[in-house]
Amino acid sequence: MESEGKPIRIIALKGRQQGSSTGIGAYCFLRALCEANTNALIITEEKGGSAKNIFQMYKTFADNLPDMGVKREFTRENTFMKFATPLNSQIRVEGGTITSFTFQVVHLSEAAFFRNLRETISMLYQTVPDTDSAIFLESTANRHGDDFYQEWIRAVNEKSDFYPLFIPWFTHEEYQREFDSDLTKEQLGNSLGNAEGDEYGNEQQLVEAHPELTLEKINWRRHAIRNRCAGSIHEFDRQYPVSWEVAFRTQVASIFDLNRIGQLKSKAPRVKKGHFNETPRGVEFRPMGVAVSKVYRFPDEAYKSGYIIGADVAEGLDTGDYSCAVVMKRLPMEVVCVIRAGKGEQLSLDYFADQIKWAAKYYDNASICVESNADGSAVNLLLSERGAGNLLRERDIQISDSSRFGWRNTSSTRRLGVALLQTYFNKGEFLVYDDQILQELNNFVTVNGKPQAVKKGQRRKPGEDDQGWFDDGVFACISALLAHEGLPAPKPSKWIEKKERLIEERRWEEDRKPKSVWDYV
Repeated sequence: MESEGKPIRIIALKGRQQGSSTGIGAYCFLRALCEANTNALIITEEKGGSAKNIFQMYKTFADNLPDMGVKREFTRENTFMKFATPLNSQIRVEGGTITSFTFQVVHLSEAAFFRNLRETISMLYQTVPDTDSAIFLESTANRHGDDFYQEWIRAVNEKSDFYPLFIPWFTHEEYQREFDSDLTKEQLGNSLGNAEGDEYGNEQQLVEAHPELTLEKINWRRHAIRNRCAGSIHEFDRQYPVSWEVAFRTQVASIFDLNRIGQLKSKAPRVKKGHFNETPRGVEFRPMGVAVSKVYRFPDEAYKSGYIIGADVAEGLDTGDYSCAVVMKRLPMEVVCVIRAGKGEQLSLDYFADQIKWAAKYYDNASICVESNADGSAVNLLLSERGAGNLLRERDIQISDSSRFGWRNTSSTRRLGVALLQTYFNKGEFLVYDDQILQELNNFVTVNGKPQAVKKGQRRKPGEDDQGWFDDGVFACISALLAHEGLPAPKPSKWIEKKERLIEERRWEEDRKPKSVWDYV
């Protein structure tokens, strides 16, 4: 950053005992020691003990300096160090507050545990110059979706000036364990786990994803799981994450398997973006820059087991929400298309209904199941008036005996639908590749007994990232699954082909039989 003439802005996500705080502290101390009139501020969330512990590190640096003729002064509180003239630099450690002063270097220690990190960062920018300055946000992961997570994701997506720094455990030389003999090394290499349920997890997948993992490092990992983490792989991943995704994954309470979410993200087929349009020749998918519909798999003539469209209509919440529909293949269950407006945009009910109707035609006259709460009933009515085929009613999917279109989201149907999605998804029997839906699954938790997005209903500040607020894609998937469960079980394509072939053969045989005049009367 300095070589590019930019101020230093680093957000550091760390594991345990990696020395990140010490490294940042050394940089802060060096700047104050070597550059005159440099003020360094270190902020911790906790007052008292935490601030004193961090300041003790700076005292250690100062006490072990060679005699350079630099005078150092300490306050009685033992959290303030000042270098006398001609340096006139200072190092200040504060617990939970920002001093009204100008600082060239700022370090937020364990930033994920701040009560209001976003507000703290906003205040920081009023005290730190734009040039020749440094800000470090350093922390272990606390909670998936919190302010630190939001800042991290913004940095990863290059939506802020911060550089995301993550150092996996296996880059540390001390985290490896030598073998007693070549035989024990060979035995470990031949015993690598290949499933999540194995004693040490799926080690083969881990090695494939991270070629830097030598058998010596795997040996240390096994030793650490046994002895440092009481045999818990989850605890090891929490203390020694292999990637930033794993670091946050171990802090979330999502009801969906986060390993599956990560795997599906890496397996996503290439997406085509556009919209559906009806022409005299039939329904077409037209590519366009502003994506309304995203196609992951186009219809396949060889596939005959049917499709279902599930939809959730925007509720008009103050935090903003979206209308979303998914096209789901029934055998196997796979979301092949997603209809949804881009971030910050909305689809009108008319246009949303048209896209659903046309997508149903495009995907072999797919069945349609729309959640009927609030504006969902309006979308169902529009679809009915416009002659959408296979528009399902509650009695069709065995939700109730009612002839009402779609399904009503009540406490009982919500729990049923969530349980279906959770079971099929976690067992690997429901495939979805859409980034936004996978993100919603990541943030889908139980709040006071109600399954929903972790931040749904909370006040959302202008410009704040939308992760954790929405679950529209989740409930679109649930709509499709409720219909799938209520309708007759789909038959395999080969079975349908065989049946069609037999019917055709019988017709052909009938046509070949000799005809009498009475056959034409």
